[in-house]
Amino acid sequence: MRHPTIGITGGMGCGKSEVGRILSEIGVEIMDSDALSHDLLREDESVKTAVIALCGPDVQRADGELDRAAIAAQVFSDESKRKALEALIHPRVWETIQRWRTARKNVAPAAALIPLLFEAGLTDGWDAIWCISAPDAVVNERLRGRGWSLEQIERRRRVQLPLEEKMRRSDLVIRNEGTREELKTNILESWTTLLKRSK
Repeated sequence: MRHPTIGITGGMGCGKSEVGRILSEIGVEIMDSDALSHDLLREDESVKTAVIALCGPDVQRADGELDRAAIAAQVFSDESKRKALEALIHPRVWETIQRWRTARKNVAPAAALIPLLFEAGLTDGWDAIWCISAPDAVVNERLRGRGWSLEQIERRRRVQLPLEEKMRRSDLVIRNEGTREELKTNILESWTTLLKRSK
């Protein structure tokens, strides 16, 4: 049996992770590209060495781990550093996702959470691309609740493809500005429709 695999993207704070949790509850296997990136920064010594060379020794904490907040502060204020970091991380993440996706096709339905799916050119091979969206005011409130300043939010927003463009390029847009139950209802209906098309 062939199982669908989808790529899920969207803007910051729009609820991609929550969508992943909802899909996981109904048996969809989830791959999180952010988690893969964090694993590389934590576990891959060659990546750690390259990041320290790029950003300087101050991004390494006393325990030897990399300080992701310190790295983010640099790369989101220096486009050349951001592009260099992405060139280091993205190919490795995409290779892992490709292997995982190929294996899942004969085993289980699957979805990958990839915030920079369009920016990184990772659009090929999905049965569908979903974009999770929410109004800027809702997103700002969510991210401020995580301790982000408006300056940090705007700085990161500027280096990503506009949400409207991601919505335009996606096969389906799921709006997440209400309750979790409303989001879950939308997700389940959309997933059921996808399964029917995949038969």
